[in-house]
Amino acid sequence: MSSLFVNIIDLDKTNGHVICSLQTSIVLFVCQYVKAPVILVISKNIEDKDKDNKFKFSINNLCYSIILENDLPRPASDCLLPVFQSNNGYYCTAGFCSSIRMLIKSIQKNWIWLLGFRQSCLSACAEVSSWTKYCEVLLQTSTNSFFNYQMSDENDTYSIPIQLARFECHLSQPLQIHNINKRLNEKSLHPTQRFADEDNPTLSDVLILPNIYIAYELLGENTMNTFLPLTLKWYKSVLERLNISSYLESIIFDRVKLPKNFILPEVPFHSLYKCDVRRYNPRAKIYVKQNVQDIIQAFDTININMNLSSNNLCPIDWDKLPYEVRPSGGDIPDKRLIRKTQQLENLIHSTLNVVKNGDIVVDFCCGSGHLGIVIAYLVPNITVILIDNKEESLRRARERVEKLDLKNIMIVHSNLDYFKANFQVGLCLHGCGVATDLVLEKCLQQNAAFVVCPCCYGGVQDNHILEYPRSQALRKANFSFEDYLVLCHCADQTHFDPNCTKTQQGYTCMAAVDKDRATRAIEVGYNVTLSKLEPPTCTPKNNMLIGIPA
Repeated sequence: MSSLFVNIIDLDKTNGHVICSLQTSIVLFVCQYVKAPVILVISKNIEDKDKDNKFKFSINNLCYSIILENDLPRPASDCLLPVFQSNNGYYCTAGFCSSIRMLIKSIQKNWIWLLGFRQSCLSACAEVSSWTKYCEVLLQTSTNSFFNYQMSDENDTYSIPIQLARFECHLSQPLQIHNINKRLNEKSLHPTQRFADEDNPTLSDVLILPNIYIAYELLGENTMNTFLPLTLKWYKSVLERLNISSYLESIIFDRVKLPKNFILPEVPFHSLYKCDVRRYNPRAKIYVKQNVQDIIQAFDTININMNLSSNNLCPIDWDKLPYEVRPSGGDIPDKRLIRKTQQLENLIHSTLNVVKNGDIVVDFCCGSGHLGIVIAYLVPNITVILIDNKEESLRRARERVEKLDLKNIMIVHSNLDYFKANFQVGLCLHGCGVATDLVLEKCLQQNAAFVVCPCCYGGVQDNHILEYPRSQALRKANFSFEDYLVLCHCADQTHFDPNCTKTQQGYTCMAAVDKDRATRAIEVGYNVTLSKLEPPTCTPKNNMLIGIPA
């Protein structure tokens, strides 16, 4: 049976409630609403952010069972909760929005409407969708901020959390929905913005609702009507349409005393839609400067001693392998098949030189499992974990694994943020932009070997997890983030014509960025090789980093 695992801090059977975080309260609220069973995992090692602002949730009308954290099955135990694990025992989905989506898909079909048009509601991960990030991270952060407030004087002025102001602004924008012309009313007017992201309620509304309920209870109706009138209208519309009021009462929280005076922070007049080109962006985009050669020369003056080496490749006899193991068994178009096969042979050869019996090998950003499935088949005495945030790609990987009846593979549908397993070898073929650096950082944290082929250098951007440049050598030399972005941008200007000036410059910039990545690993005790895939024409992004813990 498929199961949704949710972490709680403690269980109070006497009073019929659990102690948990806001995020867990929202997950349990959804489970109660859709009448889905849930497994409560008592965890003593909740992250610091969950120790703040403890909520309570009434479990009297919840279908649940309880286990201890040590009893979590794999691969659910390899991820941060909540996690939805399928009944086959080797596939799970981790993350707030993703796990709830999978829960909705697994229960009775009369709830599938929550996933909206083409079941696409909140399907994109928070890293690429501003709307998912808002529902999964930003709004909950704002809601928690209520409980961090300590009033010193009731005549003080309280600034309403900024994400509530953004939602109010969002509700003032026209709906942006598929086939809008077919949905126009008789007077040819645009539908009113009644619900969060469609003209009917969706899962987005259900996940946002507990946050607005808490705001409503703390601010009061008069304040809501004065400062957040559209949000108040939306709130009442959702309650009426979904008949959901009684479930909100299961969320129990302390009533924070707020001052008498309120202000609403100013926010850009934008919607929160993931496809809105005007969407909110707190930092202006940094545009690339054109003094590329000066920046390359500045990089060359920094003492980073690393040369590109060749990769001594041993071709694989694919005809001896089952069809589902071969690249052609993974639905690769014919025009890409030869080059994809060459790319895979390079990484497979390097991985086989690194991996040992009993190792756990993680194929990050695995797509349809082209790399990890081959490794699992060739080395049956290891465990391979495939991880990707694209549900459709992993569906194809599951089909291949089931046809091969491989018992040493687990599949995790998740962002890297939610993955916490111990492993000995990390692989990544063409992880886009920041993904490559996140994978490398995961490997360094685990003291794990890595075989990585970077891609999409221009996708590198500042974020809350990583700093750029990656190495201390470049930082101590005061190599600026802006200049680093120029290198990354130019590294993407590679073409198959090796005589092209832009291509030569692009490969120079590629080498610079990857030398920085390699130096970061060397600084923490790794032996690192930077080499070219063979033949180099198999892909314009043909650098490969191999790191072994010293």
